[in-house]
Amino acid sequence: MIGASKRQVTMPAFTMNFNLLNAALYGPIIQAEIKLGGTSFLVPFIRYSYAGLASHWEWTNFEDDSEYYPSSIGVGAGYKVFMPINRKGRFLYYGGFLEFIHEKGLHNMGTEYEYVQTRLAAAVYGNLGYRRSFKRNFYLNLGILPGFAFDIKNEGLYNTGASEGLPYGDYKKNRFIGMIDFSFGWNLKR
Repeated sequence: MIGASKRQVTMPAFTMNFNLLNAALYGPIIQAEIKLGGTSFLVPFIRYSYAGLASHWEWTNFEDDSEYYPSSIGVGAGYKVFMPINRKGRFLYYGGFLEFIHEKGLHNMGTEYEYVQTRLAAAVYGNLGYRRSFKRNFYLNLGILPGFAFDIKNEGLYNTGASEGLPYGDYKKNRFIGMIDFSFGWNLKR
């Protein structure tokens, strides 16, 4: 509208949120949002990929002769910007993230585990979503995180016998990935 004044939006200085739905994909995510200024935020996070069903399936096919290590995680940070919608407590947001991934597992070739596979990767994600704030500083996010992962290292080494420590195979590849941002959280500091 011509002559309309720009509405002032006050964003919290610090929030915490949890994406538990991602346990069905690549692991639950805990992230903080630290206000940089206005409506922009620095967003550090940790993703416990060991607790993700899709992660387990990719590593083991849910078979007893493979094992996915509990030390498998992703750690990263991003930048997020919020745009207020006309109604109070409703925002669209967008941003980008960088994540470093460590995954490890054992694979069986017969009667015992014969090789260990280690993956180190970097991933970049875009982020687009919607936030709805409620009373008592509670909010819900619904968004998408399309991305691309680059394997830095993804190799198997023999784990038993005379070949122990020798290369078994190289599994390095790059791939499109994606996650759903269905998270809940709290504004902890105004």
